[in-house]
Amino acid sequence: MMDDFDTFFFNEVLRPQIIIPMKPEPIDQPESITSTWTNLYDANRTKEMFNMTVEWFGRDLTVYLDGTLERFNPMRYTGTFKDEKFIIEENEDRLMVLAPTNLENWLLTGMKMMDEPKKETDQAINQVVVLECPIERGYGNISFALTLFYKFA
Repeated sequence: MMDDFDTFFFNEVLRPQIIIPMKPEPIDQPESITSTWTNLYDANRTKEMFNMTVEWFGRDLTVYLDGTLERFNPMRYTGTFKDEKFIIEENEDRLMVLAPTNLENWLLTGMKMMDEPKKETDQAINQVVVLECPIERGYGNISFALTLFYKFA
């Protein structure tokens, strides 16, 4: 049984409260990794981390691969075109890209990674080329961009 002191202490110091969790107010700034983790109430959230665009004009086919590497939880990004896979992944301080040397009748003739100049490639058939590009160390998200040039054989 509670005496006067216990009753007073319980009611005045401990003050039993009903705590109702509240949803945070929306953030009016561009989405960042911080805002993504602070707004955890969106149960089914989709975040685009990799984009693959293909353009062809006459005998030229260009494949654009761009996205964002998440350094906290590195993933393998995969895109498919003409039943051929394009794979992008992080290997410590290097961006690794696996790309087919041909897409049906188109042969890989060149590539351009990030801000490097365009490089010509060997025109090998039915192989996978491994492209490497140094990326900055650190934490957070790192953007990447890659362009592959194919020519009709």
